[in-house]
Amino acid sequence: MKVKKIVLIIVLILFVVAIIASIVVFSNKSTNVSQSNAKNSEVKSSDVIEITDNYFIQQTNDVFYNLNEYIGKKIKMQGLIYYYEEEETGKKCYAVVRNTPGCCGNDGLAGLDIRYEGEYPEENTWVEVEGIMKEDTISGQKIPAIQVTSLKEVEEGTKFVTN
Repeated sequence: MKVKKIVLIIVLILFVVAIIASIVVFSNKSTNVSQSNAKNSEVKSSDVIEITDNYFIQQTNDVFYNLNEYIGKKIKMQGLIYYYEEEETGKKCYAVVRNTPGCCGNDGLAGLDIRYEGEYPEENTWVEVEGIMKEDTISGQKIPAIQVTSLKEVEEGTKFVTN
């Protein structure tokens, strides 16, 4: 049991390191993407910000780092249903994610939490979600969460993203 916790901590640390490394490596591109997203964010409330394959990691990171700019905006994205339990309460939480590089290849995740009033699909089901960006709190941390207005299974897209 203790070994599992140590491995989990190591994986989480490596995931954070991978995110920081990708931010540093792509900081130039990220600035351009953020400027582009800022322009795209200045849209009518009926428009949707789509998180795409080409900038999936950068766009989801931008949402985390600039959450206030996204609250209340319509978001659309595709990915795999993933669930985890909140440490403090044991509450089951859901996210839409893609696989990303980590310490050993295909072992990182990037994505956003989702909140849905309907029945969630099975884990690892490829879905398209659309909804309104909200702020939520998990284990005392403020996080972005999409309040889903549309969730549907669609043909599987790019599972592994590197940008």
